[in-house]
Amino acid sequence: MENNMTCITRRMFEKATSEQMTVSSMAGFLEREAKIRTLREKFEMFFHGCEMEKTLLNGLFCNHPDMSRHFIEKRVDGWLNHPECETLKKSDAIEVCFIFKLTIEEADSFVALVTEEGLHWRNPREIVYIFALKQGMDFLEAEKLNEEMKEYVSGVQEGKALSQDSFTPVIRTEVSALGTKEELADFLAGAAARLGQYHNNAYQLFMDMMELLENPRPEEGEAAAGIFEPEKLTIRDIVREYLYGENVLYAREMAHTSPNRWISLPEEEKIVLTRIQEKISGGWPDEEALSKMKSREMDVTRKVLILLFLATDQGAGWEDEYETDVSLEEIFEDLYQRLNDMLAQCGFMTLDPRSPFDWVILYCICVEDMFDVDIRMKSVFQEMFGGRS
Repeated sequence: MENNMTCITRRMFEKATSEQMTVSSMAGFLEREAKIRTLREKFEMFFHGCEMEKTLLNGLFCNHPDMSRHFIEKRVDGWLNHPECETLKKSDAIEVCFIFKLTIEEADSFVALVTEEGLHWRNPREIVYIFALKQGMDFLEAEKLNEEMKEYVSGVQEGKALSQDSFTPVIRTEVSALGTKEELADFLAGAAARLGQYHNNAYQLFMDMMELLENPRPEEGEAAAGIFEPEKLTIRDIVREYLYGENVLYAREMAHTSPNRWISLPEEEKIVLTRIQEKISGGWPDEEALSKMKSREMDVTRKVLILLFLATDQGAGWEDEYETDVSLEEIFEDLYQRLNDMLAQCGFMTLDPRSPFDWVILYCICVEDMFDVDIRMKSVFQEMFGGRS
């Protein structure tokens, strides 16, 4: 567990991993007592002092002279004073990095906190912003530079083939070494075939995990003995069985159905999702989304990676390495760390106990046996979202 948690975050973490809550009490705790981090609190982690609102207003006034002052004031008020406002669009988050004059490291952490993914070093447009932040430019200078660099990234396309030099660590090293606009232009022109808006690490892991679920492998010796005949699973099977789509997607469908259909529904089928349920189920993957991720028509999401990781994880092989029993705490810490390492490797925010979805994940992985994670997750989503009768 990280040592830099705030008191509230630590309490939320300990509550999720205390082993004292039943599934039903867990759902009640989230609805009534969960301390979800507001956008203001996230801003305050990177801008200290009482001038935050004034700094944001002045920055946005300067960056958008054609925008009405009333609109900008209303926007900042929404960011800072409305508890339901917890995230930003990535373009807004990057602009705030310039307004707060954050370092690259601070900007990466801030963007991850308010959008769930950090700065993307393969994305040509974000590469320009990263370069501008490093050079101490303001936001208007960064926007002008992006316009100047447009012609150099016209050949950027997402490809299914992943070359070794197209992954973020390699590109990050190269981008970090750029010192002039001319070097930036040369890099963008020469590296166009290696760049893109989607996450390569996430896509590779996604494809590996989907392969494990679509084509289950028999245990050693079972295939030779003719005991086990692998069953090929469809994407629909995976959504239903491993991503709990039958519970979550059905609840969202019934809650967001058209007004005319809602009128004709029996009373017992009508569903109104709470704020917590909306936050947990938002962006839940369905069959179409997974198909588009496979064909790279859309980027792999953080939520999908977490769910697939837990569906395919077989533990760290404790039983093979130790003759003595391993404590529950050691098993949890191992899974917690490996899950966070995977998210960081893919450029996503690590688990945040003050995010409702992440809190549920923490609760689900704190079990006596890693093979019980799936059982607990099924129980949690059944409790929170019900299911088809």
